Amino acid sequence: MNAKNSIYSILLILTVCTSFASCSGEDRRKEYVEQTELDHWIDSTMRQEYYWYEDIPATSKLNYFNAPATFLKSVSTSKDSYSFVEDLTATNYNYGLKYKLYELTKKAYVAQVLYVIADSPASEAGLSRGDYITTINGDSITTTTSTALDEGSTLKVSVAKYANGKLGTSEIKQLSVARATKDDPIYYHSVFTWDGKAVGYLVYNHFTAGIGDSDETYNNELLSLSKEFSGVSNFILDLRYNNSGTMPSARLLGTILAPESALGKTFCTMKYNNKKSPQEVSNTFDASLISTGTNLNLQTIYVLVSATTSGNAELLISALKPYMNVVVIGAATKGNNLGLDTYTNSKYMWAIHIAVCKLSNAKGDTYESGFIPNYVVIESRETFESFLPFGNTKELLLGTALSIIDGTYTPPTTTSN
Repeated sequence: MNAKNSIYSILLILTVCTSFASCSGEDRRKEYVEQTELDHWIDSTMRQEYYWYEDIPATSKLNYFNAPATFLKSVSTSKDSYSFVEDLTATNYNYGLKYKLYELTKKAYVAQVLYVIADSPASEAGLSRGDYITTINGDSITTTTSTALDEGSTLKVSVAKYANGKLGTSEIKQLSVARATKDDPIYYHSVFTWDGKAVGYLVYNHFTAGIGDSDETYNNELLSLSKEFSGVSNFILDLRYNNSGTMPSARLLGTILAPESALGKTFCTMKYNNKKSPQEVSNTFDASLISTGTNLNLQTIYVLVSATTSGNAELLISALKPYMNVVVIGAATKGNNLGLDTYTNSKYMWAIHIAVCKLSNAKGDTYESGFIPNYVVIESRETFESFLPFGNTKELLLGTALSIIDGTYTPPTTTSN
């Protein structure tokens, strides 16, 4: 062996030893397999199922030692901001409080309580929609300190009401330790008479069938409500805070709301990647889904939306449009026309929720740019006075819908600076 080859052989041995962290005979390849196996599983699943599988980088450009969330981002296209990973061993603890930050003065914020989950630390402390949190544990609210409202130990907050153009005197309320909560998507519902007409109103915050994977509690609530709503002349569906959930629940609600003539017709079409056969699959407004409920046979529906309205909430709007008059009220929606599917790794107890298809309605229309409302109504710092409990007919968006129904609506006046 010449000197050049000897040097090359020594370097090769040193490289192998470095790669497996030992030259004493210990083989650590199994350890590396365990460290990279989850990322390899994500990679192989994505290359088969992901709508944009062709955009996944070559394996030589990927780091399989990354954390799952980081790795998923590295194999996802920039066109996708919705796919995500889930640690199935983690528990979602929270105070049962949904809020929005508003800047009152420079870098000083107030947290507007949008809604409170029943039987949660926030509800037990007496918080409700329309409250304004002004301090947390005695400190002013910033974009950094506000994260304490998401989860943690016991919390003291100062809470005020807004009236006569200003925040009133604050009251101290204490929240117990954050815990797992049962978030029923049906936050408010009622039937009332307006302008001599029966009006149904439903606040529905996410499309979830039930408490667990095989539970249908929330879907069954929808079916029961459909009977309560039977015979209403007008229907107002509040999807302002709805940005998640599953298609079957959206399809169920759509089948309840749609005109009877739409039953059996296309709800949506799902277009998959070119590895799938068939590449396009459609499902329908299926009357069998509501065998224990009823179809409302509506001709017009008024849908309240916001900039956070997304996913299956947008799908429902899209699916109904070919068959009835859908009047959208609020702010432009987010624009998520992707269908996500879930794949679980039972060995490592992780799941990936990835975009597998694009969705369109019976006319082939998509909504990837979101929906521009028929009536633009923006909730803002200037509308605090009309930020009221669900069902209050003077509440900004509900009041707007009612004025459209009774014919008294007048567009807001605009001023130029």
